[in-house]
Amino acid sequence: MKIISVLLTLFFGFFCSSVDAQPCHSLRAVDWLLGSWSGVDGNNVVIESWQKVSPLTYEGAGETRSKASNALKGSESMRLVEMSNNVFYLAKVRHNKLAVPFKLTRCSKRSAVFENPEHDFPKKLHYQLQSENKLTVTVSDGQAKSFTINYDKRDAG
Repeated sequence: MKIISVLLTLFFGFFCSSVDAQPCHSLRAVDWLLGSWSGVDGNNVVIESWQKVSPLTYEGAGETRSKASNALKGSESMRLVEMSNNVFYLAKVRHNKLAVPFKLTRCSKRSAVFENPEHDFPKKLHYQLQSENKLTVTVSDGQAKSFTINYDKRDAG
């Protein structure tokens, strides 16, 4: 009887986690990211916005502004692209000639991890939807160096 109980627990645990899992090869896995998000990072306000421009492409924009003066301190353009049965996050900042690609390596109903082990920093971007209006983004080297920004949703996108 104990073996049957253990097997049923394992089966239902696997089934429930499979129901929650999203195929990481589709942009639908990150639909929850669409919209405009705002967070505070020290003395800065950070805004990240995403919009769907086609079934295979989401475009994003990010900017960092001083809380005190509202002066623009940095910006980047981002793109999520579904191609070849994968999803890629492309980040373009002014000091890089080309966009830096990150591949969607893990996802769930409320989480997405994009990685590029060949890039200097960051190597990993982890987006975690905490609730319908709360998003946490952790930017890291995959080990000790990292920072996290907590965002609030600004609109319904």
